[in-house]
Amino acid sequence: MIRGHWRAVKDWAYRRAMGTGSPTHVEPVRRPSEWDQFAGLWIAVKNGEVVATAANSHELVPALRALGRAGEDAVVRFVPHRSEEIVIGVG
Repeated sequence: MIRGHWRAVKDWAYRRAMGTGSPTHVEPVRRPSEWDQFAGLWIAVKNGEVVATAANSHELVPALRALGRAGEDAVVRFVPHRSEEIVIGVG
């Protein structure tokens, strides 16, 4: 009985928290226009600067390793062409 009660309380708290403060519209994150030159490539970005590029993610890893400490903590992402729509969601 107690286990069922706490589950109901948790479910109620979750639904209440999800209903308040949730945005109804989320503006997409726009990529910098400087990245247009890298369309169709994988890039590694560190401190807002593109430090390495490659045609695929498998080629980018050795390029980052070759940079040594300069390549550490870089964020890797694919840069699609402007005409392509890619939607990444959480939920």
